[in-house]
Amino acid sequence: MYVCVCNGLNENTVREAARKNKGSFSAVKVYETLGVKPQCGMCLCDAQNICNTEKQNAESS
Repeated sequence: MYVCVCNGLNENTVREAARKNKGSFSAVKVYETLGVKPQCGMCLCDAQNICNTEKQNAESS
């Protein structure tokens, strides 16, 4: 599933980047890690939800 059409980011890419940012599970930080910026902003809510899920998974491990 594509999360960000503007930047061509799919769910797996966002999840992997969120895992790499262990101290910060922010969608904006994930975008920075991937070297892109949110453009239209329609994806931020979905990207943040993915980050929140990854944060919960990290805390439960």
